[in-house]
Order: sequence, then structure tokens, then C-alpha cells
Amino acid sequence: MIKKILLNIYLWTMFFIVTIISLILFPFFVLFFILRGKNFESSVRLSICFYGWILVKIVPFFCPVKVYYKTEKIPEPCVFVANHCSSIDPYLFGALMIDGAFVSTWPFKIPVYGFFMRLAKYINANDGWNVMLEKAKRLLSMGSNLIIWPEGHRSRTGKLGVFKKGAFAISVETGYPIVPVCILGSGKFMPPGKFFVNPSKVSLIVLEPVYPECDSDKLIAIKKLRKKVFENLKNCIEENSNY
Repeated sequence: MIKKILLNIYLWTMFFIVTIISLILFPFFVLFFILRGKNFESSVRLSICFYGWILVKIVPFFCPVKVYYKTEKIPEPCVFVANHCSSIDPYLFGALMIDGAFVSTWPFKIPVYGFFMRLAKYINANDGWNVMLEKAKRLLSMGSNLIIWPEGHRSRTGKLGVFKKGAFAISVETGYPIVPVCILGSGKFMPPGKFFVNPSKVSLIVLEPVYPECDSDKLIAIKKLRKKVFENLKNCIEENSNY
């Protein structure tokens, strides 16, 4: 119990300190990436990613988030699809240090987060399918990756829920591959609906990309792609059930 209390005091204190410092230094982060040849939108997304990287790789120095790759190379741009078990999951993508745009809903309602999500041109899933697809096409054509939670909500059991078709329809419509990302341990670290964290290891496993069959019927291609990605993630979770 004492270990858990100390862990929470440390992590939450560091979270607020890092967040405040990052807000102050954010313009300089953006300028740094612009000077390295990135456009403004990409620089904002990379700056947000760097903030996440600090939170998951530097702050928990005693047990940083680990990333394992089952693929030799990520075919960027792509559509990242991940299982969703905790509110910390979005931060975990900071460990990949990629130019990624989230497709989400509720974070847009949070004052500070919403501002930066709009600034980074993240996609609000509440805008409707046609708007979402056009924004997705634009981002992918500019070299940005998409990050989507196909379940649409956090799992309370750690098991995969039903996948919505949005991510897979985007992949079929654009021809860009799906890269499944298996998140392990986040649900134990911070369970859904809980504020306090528990001592637990957290890892990401980046799986082999899955390419859409763009030459077949779109509806059939979407179903095949969704089934294949679901099976790959499900198998990875089951193989690491003791994590």
C-alpha cells in the first residue's frame, strides 16, 4: 500500500510538472521541428508526441514503457489500430515518436486538450463519416499516420470488443495499410474509471502491417481487413495473457 501511495504521489506530481513545462516550452518544440523541415501541423503533432514520450519513457525511469517490433519497418504513413484498456493509452504512442493524428471524440471536449487537438488537426469522429474520411485522406497524403481505437471505448475486461469499421474503411479507401499495435498492462496500471495507478509493467507490441485488398469489392475488403486485424491483435493478447 505504501509503495502504491508513493508511486501515485510521484507520478501525478511529475505529470503536472511535465505538463506545465511542456505548455510553456511548446512554441519552442514546434519551432524546433519546423527548423528541421516539418510543416506547422506536423510540428504540432510531433511536439505533442514528444510530450507523450517524456511521460512514458523518462518520468517512469524505474519502469519505462517498452516497445517491441514484430515488423522490420513501419510503412509510414499508415493507420495504427490498437486495443484500448486505459486512459493512458494515447500517451503510450509517444514511445513510438511518430507524426500521428488521433481519431477520437471526448478529448475534444476538454478545454486545453481540445485546443491542441484542433491545432494538430486531429480528427473528431463526431464530425460524421464523410468529413472524417476527407480529413483522413488529407492527413495520410501529407505523410501523417492515423491512430484509431476500433473498439470505440476502453475494455473493462482486457478482452477485445467488437471492432467498428471506420479504420478499415479508411484503409480500403486510401490504400494505406493497417499496423496493429497490441497494448499490454495499461489496464492494470490504470483501470478504466480509476484515478490512482498500480505498479505494473506496460508494453507496446507493433505487429506486422496488414494491407487492404483494394482490387476487390469494398465491403468485402473491409470485412476481411477487420477480421484479419482483429485476429492478429486477439492472438497477441492471448499469447501474452500472463503479462
